[in-house]
Amino acid sequence: MPEKGGKLLAFAAGTALTLSVWTYGRRWIIYSRINKKIKQKREKCLKAQTLVEQNLKQANISEDTIKRIVQLSFLELQAQLQDGSLQALDVLHAYQTMALRSTKAFNCVTEFLPDAEDIANALDSSTDKKAPLHGVPVSLKESFHLRGNDSTAGLGQFIGQLKAEDAVLVQVLKNLGAVPFVRTNIPQTMMMYECCNPIFGTTCNPVDPSRSPGGSTGGEAALIASNGSILGFGSDIGGSIRVPSHFCGIYGLKCTLERMSRKGHMSLSKGQTLVSGTVGPMARDLQGLITATKVLLNDLHFDLDPAVAPLKFRSEILESKRPLKIGFYTDDRNVPSVPACARAVLLAKQALETMGHSVVEFVPLRMKYVLSKLYYRSVLGDKGWQFVSKIQNDIVDPLVYKLTLPSRFPDWLIWILSWVIQKARKDPQIGDALRARIELKSVADWFQHAISLQNYKDEFLRAWRTQNLDAVICPVFATVAPPNQTSVEFISAGSYCMLYNVLNYPGGAVPVTKVTRDDVSNMADYPNTSFVHKRIQEANRGSEGLPVSVQCVALPYQEELVLRVMSDIEAGLKTLHS
Repeated sequence: MPEKGGKLLAFAAGTALTLSVWTYGRRWIIYSRINKKIKQKREKCLKAQTLVEQNLKQANISEDTIKRIVQLSFLELQAQLQDGSLQALDVLHAYQTMALRSTKAFNCVTEFLPDAEDIANALDSSTDKKAPLHGVPVSLKESFHLRGNDSTAGLGQFIGQLKAEDAVLVQVLKNLGAVPFVRTNIPQTMMMYECCNPIFGTTCNPVDPSRSPGGSTGGEAALIASNGSILGFGSDIGGSIRVPSHFCGIYGLKCTLERMSRKGHMSLSKGQTLVSGTVGPMARDLQGLITATKVLLNDLHFDLDPAVAPLKFRSEILESKRPLKIGFYTDDRNVPSVPACARAVLLAKQALETMGHSVVEFVPLRMKYVLSKLYYRSVLGDKGWQFVSKIQNDIVDPLVYKLTLPSRFPDWLIWILSWVIQKARKDPQIGDALRARIELKSVADWFQHAISLQNYKDEFLRAWRTQNLDAVICPVFATVAPPNQTSVEFISAGSYCMLYNVLNYPGGAVPVTKVTRDDVSNMADYPNTSFVHKRIQEANRGSEGLPVSVQCVALPYQEELVLRVMSDIEAGLKTLHS
């Protein structure tokens, strides 16, 4: 018997060793392949950047010319391209120069597009009638498909998977005369308010490089904020356009689902359709946002993607002088906004009142329920496996690993952890987020969840119409741009945006003010009863001078009204400051 037991023990040890060698050997092979792909991708991007640098050296565009072009507003640039005062190639060279400077400082560009110069040259030599965006340089989030290129979402496994055609939005932009010239950085999986991945590294906020530019359209926001682009495009499933716009001080618009085409835009959550990502423009000034939205909603767009509502831009809504009734709130009853964000909403309220609008208090309904039972359950209802399945055989960013780690645990352990964290840290939001991924256990549960979500939409609309509202203004995020790598600790601060993804209402971010010394001092009165509160307090130390935006929201397919409210806030602020 001892001899037999010894043989069994030896067999078990040998089997365990074999499995370990096989497992780690397989992982080493996979990681080696991914590392090789990443190296090749970086070399390709560096080669494209070097080519641009060589072309710019030959073009020898003067510093005065660059400064003159880049300082033009969107409408001024558009007008001078239309009347021939400026050539598309000169404008491209100016913005390529600025984009090079921006990315060397903040790492916001993933790659320079090699065909941009050919497109600009073709526009300059054409005798056809000029299209509305003739010669306007456009930057694109890395997730938009380009023919002959890949979209990675920061994952090495997708490197080299070349696309057969441009995304619909890119096709329409080119038809309008725009010149796509760079792609911009994203967080791995595009599901964080950060901007970092193992392929392209970390993007910093140009206002303060120690802070995050936001995510997932963080590279776009950083590039535009640092004058490396005048118009760009991103996507948004939980604030991914609005939050980076707020953190970096630019303009962004999250459209209603299917107001602009998502066809040809990468997504790692296609199986989840209850809260879907949308696309939209981001710009250095409001007129850029308005013009881009107006010209993109055209027949070619609707023809290329029949899923898009064939609803052209209604200028009469934007230009109307009818007084509006607008709701406002500074606290969504989930995570209180910091003094700077609350003050920005009150400033916007005052600005709108000077423009003749009625602005009344509005309380969003049951926000803790929205976040834990509607948003988290929708996005993580499969226990997060849509994301985990993509990263399990890849090189994973530490923040992404941290966020997806619970999805690897058994249900019983997640349940225990959620309650331990909730009690120990006094943080119900984190506990709710953990439990959300295991609460839907069957198809019947998913159907009931869909019913609950629709019931909430109906309830919210009744509350909106009971007050006879046209629009709502509120914070974009509970805080201003936090230090890099910290926003994962207070994801629930994004509830101000997530609500309108759940509802599928369009929302825009408009810069209103900057953090003052008093705002920082007033953080002493900010709540300190949970882990999230403490992290937000820490994030606001030294935040003086950071940009602060306000979110403007309207009912579905009312993008024109969102833009009107944003425009009236700007006009009202000028009146207040004059």
